Amino acid sequence: MWFKENFIIYLAIFFVNCEHLYPQTIKNDEDRKTKILEPTQNSAETIKQYKEFFEEIRPNIRKDIQTSLLSESMANNKYVVPKTMQAQKVTAIIQESDGLKNKINIRQQRQDNIRITHPTIFQRPKQLQSNGTKSRFLEVFQIVEFDHVSCTSSSGLDGICLHEYKCHVDGGAVIGTCADGYGVCCVNLYTCEGSTSTSTSWFTNPDFPSPSTGRMLCTFTLNKATDEIKQIRLDFLSFEMLPPAAGACQQDQFVISGQNMNSIIPILCGINTGQHVYLEVSDVDGPIHFSIQTISLESRLFSIKVSQLTSADDLAAPTGCLQYFKDSEGFLESFNYRDISDIAAVRVPSYSNNLNYAICIQRAAESCSVTYTTAGDMQIVNYDLGKLLKISDGLPIIPPNQAGVEIYNCPSDYLLISATRLCGDRLNDGSILQDLSLDAPITDSSAGPIVIWFRSDEGYVGRGFKLKYKQNSCSTPEYKRIDI
Repeated sequence: MWFKENFIIYLAIFFVNCEHLYPQTIKNDEDRKTKILEPTQNSAETIKQYKEFFEEIRPNIRKDIQTSLLSESMANNKYVVPKTMQAQKVTAIIQESDGLKNKINIRQQRQDNIRITHPTIFQRPKQLQSNGTKSRFLEVFQIVEFDHVSCTSSSGLDGICLHEYKCHVDGGAVIGTCADGYGVCCVNLYTCEGSTSTSTSWFTNPDFPSPSTGRMLCTFTLNKATDEIKQIRLDFLSFEMLPPAAGACQQDQFVISGQNMNSIIPILCGINTGQHVYLEVSDVDGPIHFSIQTISLESRLFSIKVSQLTSADDLAAPTGCLQYFKDSEGFLESFNYRDISDIAAVRVPSYSNNLNYAICIQRAAESCSVTYTTAGDMQIVNYDLGKLLKISDGLPIIPPNQAGVEIYNCPSDYLLISATRLCGDRLNDGSILQDLSLDAPITDSSAGPIVIWFRSDEGYVGRGFKLKYKQNSCSTPEYKRIDI
């Protein structure tokens, strides 16, 4: 009986005098959120008064009782204690007892019917007695609760908002704060020789967010999180390497291996910031390897988000799509199209040799067509067979500043839109405007999936393409569909 009657007193004393307490495991669905009890602004003086009382009865407390009381309380209340606590960082709510003078109770604060989400801070109001008057306890603490939701770190990388201690336990990197400073943005960050099986991670250059210089042979290994993983999506938040030479990545290479045999991922180099690619991994057990290889003393910068996807995930793409866009309108861009560098790297915009991939667009509700227009310079080149047959250097099939249409003009390098081959320096299939020296919108009203193909051979290469696409409502008159 003595133990039960004094349970609350000893637990409070233990909290006040703890110097280093760590978060306890949160059970069940609570694993998706964190609760922290923090002192209010007026708590310091109150704690000071009660601490004097605690000092008088401290000798009666045995260490083993303190430990068991703490463990039981933390398990039952599911409270998370801050990593470092001084005497004034107490994780309990102290109130004055009505029946026992100079003794205290700990009032459990739980409201199962209230959901607190990031970044809301909740302070429970003082409780009223049945007669409407305020009870005689001191509201010293507030409950701060935040969900483990996505956050953006100070370096621009996506992470999860966690308590700092949990982030360290999970092997993450603390990059910035969240939940008004009560949580940290925890990022699964890996560089050369890193390995993980987490569902979302980042592969960066060793000196990120600064560029890395020097020769690199940098490999990141990814193991499938579960057997249900069917795809891996790579998002290039930043990707700046040396460009291809004559269509080949000779000095710098980003190479992917370990995916399905028929999931062909091109070797990438140059500037591909903002791009993304999908890998099919349904037929393999893993691991999947991502390698950066460089041979010269130049600056490189890369931060690649690696997301493992099941077939039920929102980001999952149709099988066979190297790129997949879900918005009803947006931009399609060939690899290494950009000529703007964040690190003053050498810039030579051009697509690579031997490409053959599909770009897919999710059809929007009530959409019956999609219209494409140019959003930048276009250059998809084709030469005659002179060079291939080694009888001449070859000549361009299409004159400069002209659009090419179908197989005679576009035998090897082309975009395929609405079953029509397109190439040259202009986007124009001749259906709207017969002057092929001008760009013209192209509308695809074909039924079924929306897919654009791009192919290149082993010969000459050009700048590439950047197109704007916009899906059109089925109720839009045909003559208005080209107005984007």
